Amino acid sequence: MASGSSAPLGWPKDLPPPVSAAFEDRVVGWLLDRAPGEVRTSRLRAYPVALATYVEHHVAGCLSATRRAYGQARVELGSLMEAADLQVVQQALEAEGARLLQVEREVRLVARAVRGEPA
Repeated sequence: MASGSSAPLGWPKDLPPPVSAAFEDRVVGWLLDRAPGEVRTSRLRAYPVALATYVEHHVAGCLSATRRAYGQARVELGSLMEAADLQVVQQALEAEGARLLQVEREVRLVARAVRGEPA
């Protein structure tokens, strides 16, 4: 736990901690915000544990794809783009990878909380 807080270290700032009454009211919406838009109308939304598991896999897949896109950018785009533009693309992919890594950590914590596991 973070010192002076009821949320685990690294807990998302935009979601109440798992010990609060508001957590259960907001967790599904929080997870849906990290899932593809089509999931909003999916039956998964009625099953928070399944939704959390799906979102964990989805974010991991996005992170993997971003890493692959970064790693392959020069090979796949090098002949199609100017070097300066390719550098901008790689910087954007690097930033997206960093963002997704943070999302992955937060989703993992939230999924554990939904499953009733300790942080």
